Amino acid sequence: MSKIVTEQKSWFNWLKLALDIRSSVIRSIWRRVLASMIFAGLINFIYSQGLAVNQPILSSLIPSIVLGLLLVFRTNTAYERYWEGRKLWGVMIHNGRVLARNIYFFIPTKTNKDRENKLDSIQLVSTLVWVIKVHVRKENIETELKNLLTPNQLSELQQIQQRPLRVANWLADYLIRMYEKNLINYRFFIELNQSIDRILEAMIACDRIASSPLPKAYSIHLKHLLLIYCLSVPFTFVEELNWLTVPAVGVITFSLLGIEEIGLEIENPFGHDPNDLPLEKFCYILQNDIAELIEYESQSSSDQVINE
Repeated sequence: MSKIVTEQKSWFNWLKLALDIRSSVIRSIWRRVLASMIFAGLINFIYSQGLAVNQPILSSLIPSIVLGLLLVFRTNTAYERYWEGRKLWGVMIHNGRVLARNIYFFIPTKTNKDRENKLDSIQLVSTLVWVIKVHVRKENIETELKNLLTPNQLSELQQIQQRPLRVANWLADYLIRMYEKNLINYRFFIELNQSIDRILEAMIACDRIASSPLPKAYSIHLKHLLLIYCLSVPFTFVEELNWLTVPAVGVITFSLLGIEEIGLEIENPFGHDPNDLPLEKFCYILQNDIAELIEYESQSSSDQVINE
């Protein structure tokens, strides 16, 4: 079973994380940081030639507290979306486990065909979550799911847009057949369908997160303020720091742009960035749980044959 690695409290792991460039925002912002340092070097060069470009009053042009509050709001809003996405996938995995377990233990089988249909329906629970992963990431379904679907199922899904709904309908069709054969009662039939509904509700909420970014006006205004602030910093520091203005501007720009970039990266937690949610791991967790359930079914059947 895949595990989600969390931060460990040791100096070695602290240092390892501090030097982790892959998951850092450095790769996204280093060009802008470098540009700001080049601009700071240019301002310092002009100042060294005797031109009075130092303007300490520019430090009050944009109050630091205003910019700080905007950045905090931006990051907090993005993290709320990230954490909401994580909870929604937790709901899907939990209900997938419950649904697969209930089908396995509480739907009786009278023939080998019934048993095959039951195992196929349990596999569909895992397939449903994989299809949702492909859906929210807008990936190619044939590349991702060709090993989980039959050719007919794959062909059917390629022709429609709401693929998770179609897989859920396949599961519902199986439950309807079991109910019509009086293999499950009405109350249990409703309970099983509610598990499917909860998975679909979580998927719809994921769609809402993915399709509702932060208002564009807010993002643009924040970028404008960051640009003005970062360009004004060299004029503020050049008299006191001289050439040390260049690294000072680099540190300030790295700090501010880094915070903004973090919010941008986790705003949509369902992508492929290193800091996005590991959806494949979540899908494999459920797939492995269901594989163990089916393996338990095979062992139980073998034991029953031996006992007979």
